[in-house]
Amino acid sequence: MWSRRWSSDIESGATRSEVSLGRRDAREGRVLSVEHSGRIVRCDVDGSQADPFTVEFEFSPLDTTDTEALRVALRGEDGGVLGALAGEFSDTVGFLLLPAVHGATRFSCRCPVQPGPCRHVLSAAYVLVEWWDATPEVMFALRGLSAEAVGAVLGGHADGDAGAIAFDVEDSLWGRDPLLPALPTPAPAGLEDLLDAPVTRRLAAAATGDPLEQLRVVADLEDFLDAFTRYRYP
Repeated sequence: MWSRRWSSDIESGATRSEVSLGRRDAREGRVLSVEHSGRIVRCDVDGSQADPFTVEFEFSPLDTTDTEALRVALRGEDGGVLGALAGEFSDTVGFLLLPAVHGATRFSCRCPVQPGPCRHVLSAAYVLVEWWDATPEVMFALRGLSAEAVGAVLGGHADGDAGAIAFDVEDSLWGRDPLLPALPTPAPAGLEDLLDAPVTRRLAAAATGDPLEQLRVVADLEDFLDAFTRYRYP
């Protein structure tokens, strides 16, 4: 829903003809590349000239209001913060990460049909929507939020450049003094387990490449195990 709303916002500034042409270009594979760097996405779109047109989208960083809303939303996610960072988040988080176009997403194209969303911008937007639907976790990076920055948001220290603030990531993600399960303390394996059939064959193969010698090694180990067992349990 959140990605479709974003593309609908772009369509609202274009004519029906441009929307139709943009959808056709996206279906016909005219978007040649998608390059993502921080809060900027660049796409090369095949057009009417010999060289493709470069479309650029720039996403604004979170403001104070969105940061507070995102903090509340992330703490209420079913999969927790780690699940959200992996792309498993609700529409509430999606709407906060991908806001309306006007004022929050800037776009441009090097074609002559400017200003406004041309067919190249529209076709690139449709490809981006498919990309986000497949890998929604990239939305955090598009808003300037690394895993550490998300920790800063949860800790309430997202004023200014969140990535430059010193904080404890583990404390931000897990809280103080988390209740963690106790580590198991298994008993050491007996010699019978250490010299099971697969391990014994690997030991024999490591000792010699001769199949007959390998059989002798296995037999010697079995004799040793038998003698050890009788010695331990007289």
